[in-house]
Order: sequence, then C-alpha cells, then structure tokens
Amino acid sequence: MVELKDATLTLGGRTLFRRLSMMALDGQMTCVTGAAGSGKTALLQVMLGFVLPDEGLVSIDGELLTPLSAPAFRRLMAYLPQRQAVTITQPTVDTTGLETTWTPYNVGRYQLRAIEEPLGVAPMGQKPIVIADDPAPELTETLRSLANAGHTVIVATTREDYLKLSDKTIKLGTHDTLIS
Repeated sequence: MVELKDATLTLGGRTLFRRLSMMALDGQMTCVTGAAGSGKTALLQVMLGFVLPDEGLVSIDGELLTPLSAPAFRRLMAYLPQRQAVTITQPTVDTTGLETTWTPYNVGRYQLRAIEEPLGVAPMGQKPIVIADDPAPELTETLRSLANAGHTVIVATTREDYLKLSDKTIKLGTHDTLIS
C-alpha cells in the first residue's frame, strides 16, 4: 500500500497538488490522470521518494517514507518510466547514485525499469509495488493482472483503456479529486 496524506508539492513556483490524500491499495490498480503538466509524473516521483512533498507525508505499508528510508522502499518497487527515446541494454547508475537495471521486458519504445539492489535484476511481477508512467497500451492487461494477483499498481495516464480498468482514479488539476 502506498499512501499520501495532505501532500502538497510546488515545483518552479507552481503548485502541482495541494493537500492531496490518497491510498493505493494492494490488489488494486490506481490511475492518476490529468492534463499535460498537471503533476502526474511529479506525483510518481514523490511516491518513489525522489522528490519530497513540501507538506504532508508519504508512507509505504504504513511506514513513513523519508530520505533515509526511500532506498529500502524502492527495493520493493518496479518502475516503468515514461517513454524512452534511447534504448539502454546494460545496467546504468542514475543521478541519485542508485543502481537501476533495465529488465528484459521491451515493448517498442517503452522499457520497464526495476529499481533494484546493486546488480539485481527482477521482473516487475516479483515486486509488490508497480509504478508506471504513461505505459504502453500493450501493457494494460499485464498491469491489471498484477493488480488482480495482489500487487499495488499505480499508473499515471490519460488513456481510457487504463482508466476503465482501474479500481480507483485520482484526477490532478485545478482541484485534486478522487473520481472512483
């Protein structure tokens, strides 16, 4: 379970969301939607512990996500980044100093990245939390199946096929609202 309580995030002088409270539960697909620039990717970065909210808190399975605990929590997560124009075929180290590994799952220009312990490689199905940023349409059923199998699946998207299959939808915009 991933929970945000009264989270506010301002980037570049612009408030992306204010006092947002939400829970992404085990066994459910939660979709975050909104117009381009509404803060969908930034919200995922907060859940991953790469960006701290200005106010409020983030917890994973009831434990507070902090700069010190974030690396341990990221070991529980598979991250499917937004579309990538460059194909990376070997392990790389990102700017935060954490080892990231591209998994063997490739769908066109999309690649699934699991945040792992150094040199570890694991399919996203082995991670209890899957966070996907604008995933390929071909992954809709896979992500739904992971949620059905008990994983916490969080998808940032505007695609109707994902929104129709979600258990819960969070819409970011002028007012952060829980749709279903």
